Amino acid sequence: MSVFDVRVREKFSEAAESLGRTRTALSHFGPFLRPRKKGLLLALFLLLLETGTSLAQPWPLALILDYILGDQTLPIPLSQPVLLAAIAVLVVVISTTSRGVTASRRYLLSKLGQETVFDMRDALYRKVHALGLDYHGKRRTGDTITRVTSDVKEVRSLLVDSIVEVGSSFLILIGMLVVMVWLNWQLTLLALLTVPFLFLAVKRYRLALIERMRVVRTKEGAITSVIQEAVTGIRAVKIFTREDDEIDRFRKESRDSLTASVDSSAIEAKFSVLLGVVGGIGTALVVYFGTRQVLAGTLTVGGLTVFVSYLGLFLSPLWALSRQVNQIGKSLVSGERIVELLTAEPTVKEDPNARPAPPFEGRVTFEDVHFSYEEEAGEVLRGMSFEAEPGSRVALVGVSGAGKTTVTSLLARLYDPRGGRVFVDGGDIKEYTLKSLRDQIAFVPQEPMLFRATVAENIAYGKPGAAMQEIEEAARLAGADVFIREMPEGYETVLSERGESLSGGQRQRVSIARAMLRDAPILILDEPQSGLDAEAAEAVEAHWRELTAGRTTFVIAHELRLVKDVDEILVIEDGQVAETGVHDDLVASGGLYSRLYALQERPAVQS
Repeated sequence: MSVFDVRVREKFSEAAESLGRTRTALSHFGPFLRPRKKGLLLALFLLLLETGTSLAQPWPLALILDYILGDQTLPIPLSQPVLLAAIAVLVVVISTTSRGVTASRRYLLSKLGQETVFDMRDALYRKVHALGLDYHGKRRTGDTITRVTSDVKEVRSLLVDSIVEVGSSFLILIGMLVVMVWLNWQLTLLALLTVPFLFLAVKRYRLALIERMRVVRTKEGAITSVIQEAVTGIRAVKIFTREDDEIDRFRKESRDSLTASVDSSAIEAKFSVLLGVVGGIGTALVVYFGTRQVLAGTLTVGGLTVFVSYLGLFLSPLWALSRQVNQIGKSLVSGERIVELLTAEPTVKEDPNARPAPPFEGRVTFEDVHFSYEEEAGEVLRGMSFEAEPGSRVALVGVSGAGKTTVTSLLARLYDPRGGRVFVDGGDIKEYTLKSLRDQIAFVPQEPMLFRATVAENIAYGKPGAAMQEIEEAARLAGADVFIREMPEGYETVLSERGESLSGGQRQRVSIARAMLRDAPILILDEPQSGLDAEAAEAVEAHWRELTAGRTTFVIAHELRLVKDVDEILVIEDGQVAETGVHDDLVASGGLYSRLYALQERPAVQS
């Protein structure tokens, strides 16, 4: 096989792949346009009117040149003043109609476009929430944000603007071509000589432009991620004086985006110059041979004027089509990114036959559970098996990375095990709908997540519509009531983003109050005393029994003082339950728990 044959095959393969991506993208966007079918048809009707007014625009000048300034005679006898007045009225009618129709079309398309953006963003945001932690853990937050925000705008221009613009250009081209052939078929052939060169230019620059835009969109996502990470972690940035490093990181991503953007602008500039050259040659040919025909008496001055005007208008739609081809290419890059998100499948899926979970008593059973976060990575849990009695307090203890948090994540079905099963009250949790399962689990994370809302709204986040009396009681149990009442507006005080207006201990207590208000039969406490000062920690310990009474409680703890009074301690090592028992028995056993406890008590003994 020759080198030429290989290159031809590669080109065909690239074209087929690009066409396949285009069809896939457009097939996913159909549902967003379907509800706006009538509006798009109305826009098409307005487009036809707009095309008619565009075709009529040169004719008043042609009438003046031929029948008022020239020696042509109208078939209907009219005096020059009457004819001139009629032409003036015609100019006003054409101009007014053209502006009115164009304005109506643009308004309608803008409305349809914004509605499409709304629906698409809504679908994407729903998808973001439907996807599991495994998906979000592998992707940069800023890239996801970019897909839901700016990529949607690009696709909106593809689905609404580009489709109508391409339709408009084609209609105008067809209309003008018919009139130009009617006026003078020889000059029309001359004008069409430049069209093949125009499409060759489109083909040459389109692929290069799309490739640059892929880089631009990817880098814009990276830039958003860098900003989001730096702003979210601004406390750490300042504590470790990493402002300059963050600025350098931002500038690097920004510079890469700048380079790709400048490259795409350079491609468009070269393309525009080439179009100007091709259009100029076509116009020059028509003007030259058209003038010769006027001098020969085979074409009127008005006819040449209309023809040259049409030629300018004829080339404009061709240029517009060329630009739209490039715009469509850029929009398809964003479309591919949106389709990737829309078609992503959550690994934790609800069974079609799943039923609402009954009210739980709280018996939790792990049966030979295996789990790894990545298929190729090592297992985090290797045959985890245990049973927790309803209403019992169970501590999960072990070194960092032993799999303590993974156990609770599997219980809430944030992930699914790769082997084994998880039961609640004897029922496999996969048999229940996700909402009914998670509604019966309250969770206090190690790093509380608070929102820009009132204190009361933050506490009631897990139980919307809770009465103020319930909110205050939950805050009292969590030791948060006193400091909340000392705030400027008490429970109606609006917290800053992520609760930064509170201390770490205060955020933790609000998070505990949120879990208490949920009043679920299963409670998960991930380092509940993390970030608490001594006074707050004592308040939590004082309410410990009340906080956990009647609930199956899992406590993930590194500090072992909180687990001395639990009903059972599960010591996790290498993804398995290595030891079980109560505090005193495990300390006396000399095993892993005993060693961990000794390490924590040693400083106190030495002091």
